Amino acid sequence: MDEHGERQARPRLRTRPRTAAGAAAIASLEVLGESVHDADDAALRQLDLRSTDALALQHVVQAAAADRPLSPTALASRLRITTAAVTKLVDRLSRAGRAERQPNPRDRRGIVVVPSAGAPDELDRAYGRITAPLVRIVDELTDDEAEVVARFADRLGAAIRHGL
Repeated sequence: MDEHGERQARPRLRTRPRTAAGAAAIASLEVLGESVHDADDAALRQLDLRSTDALALQHVVQAAAADRPLSPTALASRLRITTAAVTKLVDRLSRAGRAERQPNPRDRRGIVVVPSAGAPDELDRAYGRITAPLVRIVDELTDDEAEVVARFADRLGAAIRHGL
């Protein structure tokens, strides 16, 4: 969307797929990407968080659920930001009541970042516009179809990361 709330034109592909089915697949992926982007924007508005802060909170919640709380340094590494930036980020999450610093239970010299009790549910409510339909649609696939989708997503993800 531009500054007037109007959807911006999609960049056009210079390289075209070899078939009409390929072109239709790409068009569908573009619509999917726009839908996910719009749902992510809505989640960020609902949470009243910056995108990096929401991503950080997701990492903190997932790490805590796996009983592997993150140190600020580990969180900075996952987010690819400096430790100074992560300090400010954790300060914002703490002020918002979404996360807190606690002594590291495995190393008393350090600290870890843990989510507040309500953070996991808050993330689920905000990102449910993405996760609920994703799980519902994937559950409608046969195992063979799901394997094709997984292979495609893995290959596309790797190709995009390789190009960065």
